[in-house]
Amino acid sequence: MSAKRFYNIFAILLGYGLIIGGFLVFGESLEDKIKILDIIVSCLIFTQFVQFSLFPLINFGDSSHKEVGMMGIHIYVLIFCCIASIGIMVYGIIYHIPFKFQLMGQLVILLILLVGRVATLHAGENVQQIHHKEQVIKRGKLSLKSIMDDFMDDIAIVRDLDPIAKQKLQNIHESMRFLSPSSNSEALKFDEQFSQSVENLKILMRNTNLNKEKILEETEHLDRILSRRKKY
Repeated sequence: MSAKRFYNIFAILLGYGLIIGGFLVFGESLEDKIKILDIIVSCLIFTQFVQFSLFPLINFGDSSHKEVGMMGIHIYVLIFCCIASIGIMVYGIIYHIPFKFQLMGQLVILLILLVGRVATLHAGENVQQIHHKEQVIKRGKLSLKSIMDDFMDDIAIVRDLDPIAKQKLQNIHESMRFLSPSSNSEALKFDEQFSQSVENLKILMRNTNLNKEKILEETEHLDRILSRRKKY
């Protein structure tokens, strides 16, 4: 066990000990049921602050960083519930509120906390879904660019390729920098057509002299596909 972990555990146990000891020493006038309730509530509040203090709020191992979207709701609900719970304990001690009313009040606060937690998790799931969707779109763009990069590497060693076709393919390759990611169904259709057109060119270039005209036609077709794809 590292020294840091040891001191963290020691500080947490000391905190719980001070809470329990404080109520036992200074809460002699409280009913046993109220004292136990207040100890449990105080320990729960302390646990929340321990989580914020000793554990990272954001999981950097998850690229979606969904905790960022969850943090706002969670903090607001937590602060409200902690203040409300402490308020019930203080008013209960000052005005000698019966145990059953204090218990009901704390249970209502717990319900609000649980509802807030559900809303927080829902927000986190939405953030994660949006991130995954963006990643899929991004991978689609990178896939097209990768296909074209590999194709241009193949062209570099092709002999007797028509200079006009070669120049057009180079222009297409350079213009792909301005291709925007999209999950639109039409955009995905053009992505498939673009990939298929590149495959057709690879086959035609097995015999550049015989397929010279077809290579030019397919290159024009590839350019048209890319132009239509850029609209999305």
